[in-house]
Amino acid sequence: MKNLILALGLSLVLVTSVSAHHNWAAAYDVNGDIEIEGVVSEIVWRNPHVIMYFTVDQGTPNEKIYSTESNSVAALARMDVTQDLVAVGTKVRVAGYPSRTKDDDIFMNHLLLQDEQREIVFLRTAEPRWPEESTRIGSADYAHGLNAQEDFSERPTSIFSVWTTIFDGEGSHRAMRFPSDVYNIDYAEQRGTGNCVSKDVWGQMGSPYPMQIVDNNDGTITVHIEEHDTIRTVHMNIDHDDPGTVKNNLGYSTGRFVGDTLLMTTTFEGSNSPIQIHESFTLSNDHNHLNYSQVLVNPESDELPTVNAKWWEFQPNSYLQPYDCIDHPQFDGQL
Repeated sequence: MKNLILALGLSLVLVTSVSAHHNWAAAYDVNGDIEIEGVVSEIVWRNPHVIMYFTVDQGTPNEKIYSTESNSVAALARMDVTQDLVAVGTKVRVAGYPSRTKDDDIFMNHLLLQDEQREIVFLRTAEPRWPEESTRIGSADYAHGLNAQEDFSERPTSIFSVWTTIFDGEGSHRAMRFPSDVYNIDYAEQRGTGNCVSKDVWGQMGSPYPMQIVDNNDGTITVHIEEHDTIRTVHMNIDHDDPGTVKNNLGYSTGRFVGDTLLMTTTFEGSNSPIQIHESFTLSNDHNHLNYSQVLVNPESDELPTVNAKWWEFQPNSYLQPYDCIDHPQFDGQL
């Protein structure tokens, strides 16, 4: 592995923003609006997007089935929107963005439980659609960082905690950038299939969902990102000599502390790639943020390293949950 000395003052490489695995804004008309009434006929409550089917004019010659997708389970759980709120056979009213290609497909933003007079708001930026006839279910306070820990004594004293991306927070949400094609890796093993294939680990660090750093007290640290159940093992205080045993996009990582800052190096010998990632994690002075930097290097390219940075925030009662992604044909436009 070639050694590389990273000089201070590297110019930032301008690259395109990281996009989601499934570009729903391209599949649906976000300036359009469609509303239907019917009954729930099927529910698939899984990441990367909740899927529901609704039957309109059931039992009549005009009967029609609509497919919908919406926010992720990972996001909805933090909005207090859970699967037990709705069941097959429930009478509902649905509103959202119409498909650009089909007349029976919707990106669902609102669902009115007609018999209960309650409205589920699926999109964190949306306001209730039927406020005069229902009460709202779903809050975006967590996503927008409105549950902050005001008591300094209750904040973390180290990087070892659960940390949350703040949506629309400058430098936190959508802060990470894609590098150029010189950083493409043909991994020996994939993590996930179809729409559940996980991102390159440098992109995974920009996930909008929580992450956690854990000291395993056995010479290793775990960096756990909820999205795609990404669990990175960091071997502490040893020379970085990649044995080539990690053949997927997690790579092989070593780390050490310089003061209170965790420094990590990750390589990909298991996929015969020269790519290196150099990362740092530092607790902010107010103990409320985890500051992160990332330098992506290809020693075999003349291109400048790609430099990224972001931060996470501490919020009380934060947690990680299994991502449990399902590769459903709805996401491929097959239904």
